Amino acid sequence: MDIPALLGSLQIPASAAPSAPALSNALLGQSVEATLESVLPGGLLLRLADGSPLQAQGSLPFLPGSALTLTATPLPDGAGVRLQVLRATPPPSPALLAPLAFGEAAQLMARAQSGGAMAPLANLLQSLLQAGEAGAAQPASWSAWMKEAMKALADPAASPAEAPFHQLQAKEGTALFELPLPWAPGAEPMRIWIEADRAPASGGMDPVHRVFLSIPFSTLGEIRLGLEQRSAGLKVRLWLQNPEQVSAIRQDLEAELATLGRPVNLQVFTLPAGTPDLRAMAGATSLQALG
Repeated sequence: MDIPALLGSLQIPASAAPSAPALSNALLGQSVEATLESVLPGGLLLRLADGSPLQAQGSLPFLPGSALTLTATPLPDGAGVRLQVLRATPPPSPALLAPLAFGEAAQLMARAQSGGAMAPLANLLQSLLQAGEAGAAQPASWSAWMKEAMKALADPAASPAEAPFHQLQAKEGTALFELPLPWAPGAEPMRIWIEADRAPASGGMDPVHRVFLSIPFSTLGEIRLGLEQRSAGLKVRLWLQNPEQVSAIRQDLEAELATLGRPVNLQVFTLPAGTPDLRAMAGATSLQALG
């Protein structure tokens, strides 16, 4: 016989709840559906399916709003009721944060393939798909796709689910975009994080802008690029799973960066395995990871 794994347990002492024995008799052997409503000193407040509140002693490693499936068993010697957690479902993410929780690349690609309000992006997608790997090798193709995709994600008419998220971020001086790669169906998307340090009301602060990109490649693996622009120059940081892979192109890369006409500081680092993706930056304080 299969025995379900228990995810935690709570108690309702008979001394704290005179109705505990009756509750135990009523619920014994049954599954009970409840919502974890709030954390109390020394316990939790649950809301049963019929709307009635239920206080229990103990703690659970779940967020308020989680849906719980419980089973009730009597404590020894009529001491009360034990509620054992058989299943826990986390609360749904707010619709506004859905792009952060679930990504937006797959939905964007699906809408671009269907046309409609996505006509400009859909036309560009078709041309890039026809160009194939030849288009992927052209910087202009990457630039055009990134600009049109970000424009579509921030447009309420084209992206009604994602646009409010981007409008909220814009108020914070940040932006996070997740873009599908037309040349690599099924691959991890490109992720872009943008932030600007807020200038004080008095002014006089050196404006600082940062851009971070995460790009998957079939031979190089994931590459992360960080750019920090100040009036004094440009910091460039590359993170690769194997930094030695950039050795052959480093001289050309530095020469191209020099054409920007400002001092450039380039450093290359190892990208540790298991590093969280760029979505982990959202909601954090201003990232200072450029060294």
